[in-house]
Amino acid sequence: MSEDTRVGDRLLRLRLGNGLGQQELAERAGIAAGSISMAERNLSWLDPRALDAVSAVLDVSPAYFHRPGAEPTFTTPQLRAYADASQRTVDRVLHDSRTAVDAFATLGLRRVPDTLPIFDGDSNDAEEIERAAADVRTLAGVEEGARVGNAVRAAERLGVVMLPMNSELGRHLGMSLRINDVPVIRVSRSSISPEHAVPGDRQRFTVAHELGHLVLHAGRPQPVSAADATKREHEAHRFASAFLAPGDAVINDLGGARVSLTSLTRLKEKWGFSIKAFVTRFRQLGVIDDDHARSLFKQISARRWNKREPIEVDNESAVWLRKMLARGAQPTLERNVSAVSDSVGLGAAYFHRWLDWSPSASPTTEAAVSVLTPRPISRQQPTRPLAPVRRLPARHVASD
Repeated sequence: MSEDTRVGDRLLRLRLGNGLGQQELAERAGIAAGSISMAERNLSWLDPRALDAVSAVLDVSPAYFHRPGAEPTFTTPQLRAYADASQRTVDRVLHDSRTAVDAFATLGLRRVPDTLPIFDGDSNDAEEIERAAADVRTLAGVEEGARVGNAVRAAERLGVVMLPMNSELGRHLGMSLRINDVPVIRVSRSSISPEHAVPGDRQRFTVAHELGHLVLHAGRPQPVSAADATKREHEAHRFASAFLAPGDAVINDLGGARVSLTSLTRLKEKWGFSIKAFVTRFRQLGVIDDDHARSLFKQISARRWNKREPIEVDNESAVWLRKMLARGAQPTLERNVSAVSDSVGLGAAYFHRWLDWSPSASPTTEAAVSVLTPRPISRQQPTRPLAPVRRLPARHVASD
């Protein structure tokens, strides 16, 4: 990659990853919008003054644009699923994820080996999807018939980089893709606002659903139609249900009792799986028929449980990145974040965004953009190499 191309491609990635349009970035930097467009298309250079101004808006070092290394490649997520989300929101999550994985590689952070299997069965066969989910449970170290204690950390044990997301993608709480062949899942944070809070059971299902996409749909082209996109969503739903609520185990826990809101509430408390999802799960497993399921859904709606069910399930958070950064030479995480952000050439705000799983103070709308506060950044070039990662066989099953 030539230096000319490197600058333009990085400018485009950072602009989109911060939710900024060309005109908006140009106005904040005090330069002509045409300069941004020409630079991103690698048709002209930004002069040093313009590059300094753009770097300040994007909260990066000017040297970041010139450092060695190719731009991170990525697989396209199942974009038709996000048809009800703005393109700006989707771009922000996608390209911010690229910046994160690129930064982690530059720092040489040691990743958990990627052990996600690649599904080679028939996605029209529900039993094969169930078996794939059982394999992934084993790989994640979940005992047979046991609850997935923490879905986010189970994904991390599989080698997935888990990052929080500040807003929903339309009706979706997550996105998954591979960046430089690294599996990445973004999951929405909750909110302290009850109206916009993300229940822990829904967050857990989102993580399992995105694992389903990474396993079932790896290497597949984009859906060619809305019907195809819907079919893949249903496949990921089936995978998530089998991953979090394995059939034999939940049927055994039901103990022959009638499937009612009372029995489902009891099961939710044990499995961290929503009451509404359990209705669908028992319909999948043939425990109840369509009429019984419709009756339960009507009862759930009548009790206004569609958005807030009884039995609160805690939200979850990732630990890998925090542990990696806490191992630095500085005495506190904050100082380590400052040190690594300087070495990479990114503002500390980027790392804080990737670390923060706490409920947001107010709901973030799709129109909101990531506003970074510029600060002086060391111009030191990153020097640490990318740590080699050993890829395990696709169908490997861990012995523990």
